[in-house]
Amino acid sequence: MTTPLNLLGIYREAKYSNHAVDADCAILDAVMGALAVRLGESCSIVKIHPERDSHLLEQSSYDLILSMAQDETILAALEELESKGAVVLNSSRAIRNCFRIGLSNLLSEAAFSYPRSTLISVNSGMTINSLNFLNISRGFWIKRGDYHALLDEDVTYVESFAAVNRVLGDFKNRGIAKAIIQEHCQGELFKFYGVRDSFFALRHMGKTTKDRYLTVSGDPHIAFDRQRLESLAHRAARKLGLDYFGGDCVVNESDKLHIIDFNDWPSFRTCRNEVAPYMASYALRKFESEVSYDNCLVQRV
Repeated sequence: MTTPLNLLGIYREAKYSNHAVDADCAILDAVMGALAVRLGESCSIVKIHPERDSHLLEQSSYDLILSMAQDETILAALEELESKGAVVLNSSRAIRNCFRIGLSNLLSEAAFSYPRSTLISVNSGMTINSLNFLNISRGFWIKRGDYHALLDEDVTYVESFAAVNRVLGDFKNRGIAKAIIQEHCQGELFKFYGVRDSFFALRHMGKTTKDRYLTVSGDPHIAFDRQRLESLAHRAARKLGLDYFGGDCVVNESDKLHIIDFNDWPSFRTCRNEVAPYMASYALRKFESEVSYDNCLVQRV
């Protein structure tokens, strides 16, 4: 009798799901559900919330792990499991690559037109020289340098040197050591969602504003090379090591593309049902390509 494939799904920690706890849970449930349908009795599925179930990582042997976790303790545990042969999507390395500092470095290639940025130490403060690459009159962004936004205040639009120092003061009080100063890109904002080299979807968000939660009507039919954006997004995913990804792109008045953000495993809010089968199929293909499995179980499903 063929040994069942042991699958583990790890939900994102609530503190890393700013305004998206239910949506983040829903996409993991959808993908694990798609895998259950594909594999039937040939798999055993466990899903955990890392805040309360992290001990289960050490109690079983898992073959395929789908993880939305971002806490360093969980990432270290996943690295250990990867070293023992488990296939993990997204890998710990890929998730760390999406932390602000790594992201700014890895997407600095000209083709991505990533916004010009500089890294500063929160404790050391900054000088006006740190902003020489910016047009201060147009405003700019200050973002915590590690994770994506845990609170709304972690990504703030500012228009003066004094405002930067107020934000840095808040960061310092909350124990945030590094910050990213980043130029503002004006234009039409699109969110994109993808499964590496197999799925891509776009969602128009309106015009960029000073408030990232404020929606301003724009032109969803603006002319730009959508195929080039799709190609760039998959290229960035490969560079970051991501299997499942999402991000933001701004198309400016000259039709130039700026990838302004990239993240590991978004909630896929607007395409969850459509993308879940792609995510399941991709996971099985990756498992098949990376693991020699008795009786070629995955080839039979």
